[in-house]
Amino acid sequence: MNWNLVFGDIQKWMTASNQVMQKYPLTSQEYWHWLVRSLGHLEKKYNSHPLVVQFCVGIANFQEQNYDKEMEKLK
Repeated sequence: MNWNLVFGDIQKWMTASNQVMQKYPLTSQEYWHWLVRSLGHLEKKYNSHPLVVQFCVGIANFQEQNYDKEMEKLK
């Protein structure tokens, strides 16, 4: 496994996530559809390597925590 490529792709994903959030907020369905599709693509690119899967799960969980914080602000 070329971990430099994996980490480079994760960094690219984070940049893309910031760009998507400029168009669709974190609380939007559009953002979450993009997140699920793009992380799924990243996982498959590396043949569902268990550590890559855990990175993707961790990213999704982190964004879910951010989503929860945003929703709390709206209450």
